[in-house]
Amino acid sequence: MDYRKHCKMDWARILQNCIGMLLLAHMVSSESVSEVTFSVKEEEDASVSIGNIQQHLFPLVSNGDTLTYKFLENNLYVTLDEITGFLYTTKHKLDREILCPPDHLGDCVLQLNAIVMPDKYFKMIKVNIDIEDINDNAPYFLENNISLSISENTPVGTTIGIDHLALDKDTGTNSMLTYLLENSDGFFSIALEGESLSVIIEKPLDRESLDVHQMKLIATDGGHPSLSGTAALNVQVEDANDNCPVFTSTEPILVTIPENAAADSIVAQVHAADADLGSNADIIYSYSPRVSAASRELFSLHPSSGIITFSGVVETETPPEHKLSVFANSAPCPPALAVVIVYLSQDTNQQPVIDISYIASLDNDDVVLKENVPVNTAIALLDVIDPHNIKGSLNIEGDVPFILKPHHGKYLLLTSKPLDFELDKQYNVFIVAQDANQKSVLNKRFIRIRVNDVNDNAPRFSQRSVEASIEENNGLDTPLIRLTATDADSDQNGQVVYSLGPDAPPMFAINTSTGELTVSSVLDREQQDLYNFTVVAADQGTPSLETVTTVLIRVLDQNDNRPLFITNEFTFFIPENFPRLGEVAIINVTDADTGPNSKVMVSILNSTVPFVMDNARGTLRCSSDIDRETADIHEIWMVAIDGGNPALSTTAKVTIFVLDINDNPPKVLLPKNNFSCLPIPASTAPGATVAEIYAIDMDAGMNSVISYKIIGKEAPGLSPFKIDSLTGNITLQEKLLTNHYGMHHLFIQVSDGGLPKPLQSTIWINLFVNETLSPCVLNTVPEGFFQEQPLEMQNLCGRESSEIQCLPLTFIVGLAMMTASLIFFVAGICMFRKATVSNLRNMNRPAHEDAEIPLKLNQNYDTRDWVDVQ
Repeated sequence: MDYRKHCKMDWARILQNCIGMLLLAHMVSSESVSEVTFSVKEEEDASVSIGNIQQHLFPLVSNGDTLTYKFLENNLYVTLDEITGFLYTTKHKLDREILCPPDHLGDCVLQLNAIVMPDKYFKMIKVNIDIEDINDNAPYFLENNISLSISENTPVGTTIGIDHLALDKDTGTNSMLTYLLENSDGFFSIALEGESLSVIIEKPLDRESLDVHQMKLIATDGGHPSLSGTAALNVQVEDANDNCPVFTSTEPILVTIPENAAADSIVAQVHAADADLGSNADIIYSYSPRVSAASRELFSLHPSSGIITFSGVVETETPPEHKLSVFANSAPCPPALAVVIVYLSQDTNQQPVIDISYIASLDNDDVVLKENVPVNTAIALLDVIDPHNIKGSLNIEGDVPFILKPHHGKYLLLTSKPLDFELDKQYNVFIVAQDANQKSVLNKRFIRIRVNDVNDNAPRFSQRSVEASIEENNGLDTPLIRLTATDADSDQNGQVVYSLGPDAPPMFAINTSTGELTVSSVLDREQQDLYNFTVVAADQGTPSLETVTTVLIRVLDQNDNRPLFITNEFTFFIPENFPRLGEVAIINVTDADTGPNSKVMVSILNSTVPFVMDNARGTLRCSSDIDRETADIHEIWMVAIDGGNPALSTTAKVTIFVLDINDNPPKVLLPKNNFSCLPIPASTAPGATVAEIYAIDMDAGMNSVISYKIIGKEAPGLSPFKIDSLTGNITLQEKLLTNHYGMHHLFIQVSDGGLPKPLQSTIWINLFVNETLSPCVLNTVPEGFFQEQPLEMQNLCGRESSEIQCLPLTFIVGLAMMTASLIFFVAGICMFRKATVSNLRNMNRPAHEDAEIPLKLNQNYDTRDWVDVQ
């Protein structure tokens, strides 16, 4: 048998096969990811069946194969039976309102990823679970107390819109609301008009009878059974000028005074009441046209206070009795009437007179002072004039911020404390003249002092800085916080207007009147998680005063970013016999979220590979022995899952090429053992191949290049046989003679081309030279041998070969080594270019794209054994 037919191969074919194997190693069959959808009602108890994956995707499985199912990510709400493919609820109930925020549009779907094993059925399945709403949320109002002001003269049937719709976290009919008003006593009703609520006046209102209507606003949803929420609705009835002044008594007021009473002494005071409020209750007092001119000159009527004072000028013709008819005026009412009858009695003892010279400005007989006047501001100069030239003393009644200070025999009325409009807007100052012993009041004068407001108070925020938070991916015009500043001044001096400082980003806005801060665009925490700016509150005084507060807006994270590998396809090279738990590579994964949403766990999907993921260090480790001769390429599918709820995941492919090391010595396949014996006919012609050694090496590259050499022999004489170092063919060098008859033992060393030290195997080649072709039987081999001389080159080229004859073999060996080197060089360039292009594609690929998982993860190779030809 010619063994060389089974062992020889031309180098072109070797190159073609090697390149083909390299290309095959990079080919992976793939199949599109499948998708199934189930539905389940929220709040179901544990162990409620949701659906079955197998019935949707694998109704028929042939060959008796058993499928197993597994979720890629951990979740609290759904379990997957690994054998049957059924989905069940867990003790953690599905709450649609938690899993899908209120601003979520469309169906609420829990998205999970599952895989089906074994490898030949391997499939990635997107499982969509549509969570159906139940009526488990009652309507609610954003404000528990709703206030509304309505004038009491508003006509019946008037509709007043209120921006206080109730909210319901449910959907569909479960969130369709109807409204009812309780405790309205028929005064009001409620109506839903489009997207707003309206309060309708059903009966006339009367503030004087009932100024506040306290009612309950009820919102009821459309669920079965229905749920409801309530809020207090308080209607403040504002005053209208619908009441007229009324004097407390209809009887005339009788007053007797001495005709020599001091000038400006108080005679009487009339008082009318108006049931209205504010300016509607303002009353102006005046004399009736029937009051005589003489009485008007003798008795002055103050229009605001109703105080009647005596002028002190009594003529001889002045009548002793004066009837003073006083009107209380308040438009549009007719005047109310009160009558004061004053009798002048004759008295020989004249009383002292208090004379007032005003320094401050007057307005309708009232002294007007600004609140910021300094202390000791002069208001008036007073003097006590006694008809008998007997001076009395002046004093101020009560506790008021004014004093009398002697001044060149007279008295100055001065401010004694700072005035504050916000505390007191008006002071009634009574000045009395007393006798020398200060026991009796000789005369009394009244001065009304009005305090006018000045813009001396800036608006004030309750806090110097305010913090608020909002989740990213918010809706448009979402309210954040309501800022409130107060101003102690009045009117426009106390009217506060809000504005944003110049450092505020453009997406924020503030209501100038209410101070409500809103955001007009969608925020992304990954772009900016903190906003710090100022808000200004300014009053409308002249000049305007303002104050500033700092607003800090924190953007809270949502799990809206999937974990990302630095590339979707990794390529690594490791030598075989890599140490157990050795670090193969660093697997870099990032997640743009924060907190639990950014905590990523990386795991290996195909669990049969000899590698494990060390999440503590973020490295891929070897978990068992690596043998290139068993598998020279390992393809690993990895999934990165974050800690969000629900979790997000990303997959990546890792290809590990196992590099060869010289760990396998050559294995001699032919002959089978040291006791194989081959008969050699004596008639064999010189140059004929008499035997063939065939050995293989499981290593690759130069580690698998085999050479043969005779290192020892035992023969009847000089051995006529030589061996080809490349092919292992043993040929006859010379014609066989009688002295060659017998058993020739050749000790052959088979070496590989490994560096730095090759590995060897040895075999005894036993050749029996005789005249006949009788079977050759051998039971023993030589126990020792002698080293063949001369040098190894003689065994390679033959004892009689010249240097020129060796050149073809040397050339072939060199050519083989160069060709093998070229193959690995080209393969390395191809793999490097492929990895580079793959990385560039991954950089341009959208961040959410996963590596595509093929249907089959392992490629099976079938290699036939060498035929035992002996």
